[in-house]
Amino acid sequence: MTFEELREFLWESQRGQVFDSLICVELGLDEYKAAWDAHKDMSSLDELSEDIIIRFLVDVAEYLEINNEDFDKVLESTTK
Repeated sequence: MTFEELREFLWESQRGQVFDSLICVELGLDEYKAAWDAHKDMSSLDELSEDIIIRFLVDVAEYLEINNEDFDKVLESTTK
């Protein structure tokens, strides 16, 4: 899955859209893409699956120190 395909996948849901936008703001597109490429390269699975995407998002959330409460507040603010 390319970086563009990852972003298209995330944009299929509102939570994914918000998280993608948050990553873009916090990391910038170049670092975001580099993190995804590195995560793919380190994956032991031949085929990319949703598990790999979820693990990537969890890792990024931990790196950015985003907790569920903060994310839910951001998500809630986008629906008003």
